[in-house]
Amino acid sequence: MEEIFVLGVDPGIAITGLAIVKKKNENLELIHYGAIKTSSALTVPERLKDLHRQLTDVLCNFKIDHAAIEKLFFSTNLKTVINVSEARGVILYTLSEFDKEIYEYTPLEAKKSVLGKGNATKKEIQEAVMNIFNLVASPKPDDAADAIALALCHIYSLPYLRSLDDCSR
Repeated sequence: MEEIFVLGVDPGIAITGLAIVKKKNENLELIHYGAIKTSSALTVPERLKDLHRQLTDVLCNFKIDHAAIEKLFFSTNLKTVINVSEARGVILYTLSEFDKEIYEYTPLEAKKSVLGKGNATKKEIQEAVMNIFNLVASPKPDDAADAIALALCHIYSLPYLRSLDDCSR
């Protein structure tokens, strides 16, 4: 009886989407979802410290085996890329502090794994997540739905990842 808990993380300085999905045998359960929010009234270092503290709380309060985090993609807004990169660094550091196995997926990979197409809209991702978990409302904020998709992407990728691991032995 296989059971695994996957934390999906959609990094951001203002809002970091989070989701914890449990897979037991072939059953999926959405354990938790939401977001870590930091105040724009704080300095960037204070926001990063707050992100670390809030993520630490999540890691202390939930069982998590693996973490699936969104890889950065190209953006024309340099300030956004820098802030997301800094947040992503804090997230990777915090996860490694707790010895979590970390896997990285692009937005395209996450969308494709959940919907079969990499150019899915935010609304399509939300609807897919609602259908998979029989939710009556769309996960809010949007970043939470993206985090759910990242967790699902990792769960759906596990058989392939394990086959690669078996080949390397």
